Amino acid sequence: MTLEEAVFARHSVRRYSSTPLSQEQVEELHARIAKLNENFALHMQLVLNDDVAFSGRLAHYGSFRNVKNYIAVAGQKTVAGCESSFDERVGYATADIVLLAQTLGLNTCVVGLTFKKTPTIEIDNGEKLELVIAIGHGETQGVQHPMKPVTRIAPDYDSAPDWFKKGIDCVMLAPSALNQFKARFTVDESGRVTAKHRLGYFAKVDLGIFKYFFELGSGKEIFRKSMQTLRSSDSV
Repeated sequence: MTLEEAVFARHSVRRYSSTPLSQEQVEELHARIAKLNENFALHMQLVLNDDVAFSGRLAHYGSFRNVKNYIAVAGQKTVAGCESSFDERVGYATADIVLLAQTLGLNTCVVGLTFKKTPTIEIDNGEKLELVIAIGHGETQGVQHPMKPVTRIAPDYDSAPDWFKKGIDCVMLAPSALNQFKARFTVDESGRVTAKHRLGYFAKVDLGIFKYFFELGSGKEIFRKSMQTLRSSDSV
């Protein structure tokens, strides 16, 4: 499965089986996390076999079950030489690892609140734990979230070029906190794309996720450079 195919296959999954991640899956995730940490100055970490983070009442309220593996996404809020905010970098990197997980035959769910911060998660001085990503073998493959009108995030969708429409089509399939889709994408006559977040819960993180999905769908690297903190020529 390619990343592009993963966009259509991925759905948020909250209930997991007891099947452990394979050694190959763990190695693939560790390698990608190391690259994302390097390129986006984050402190993402894969936590395995921890039954504490999703054991509280909040997790029960969120309908999570048997979540023992997750990726903690943390980092320094301010990093010199980076044009984008911490929240957007988190979202962009989260989108990449979530889609990679799907290509590896794993399911995920991006979680902002309904988990416990445990000692297993390493948080250095000055860092913020922004979210965690539940990961594993889902009891099901999940279902498509209710679709918002495409003009909610792209008012000029109908008159936009095809590559822009393909980018927005992918964005509409991205995870979004509370299914809000609090963002606005526009394209001018020269092909310059502008993306802004609106007020809303986790809206800045969502924008980072949307930017990644837009690039994947449109086939154009429009936002990536501004997200990176280390000007690496390596692809993620």
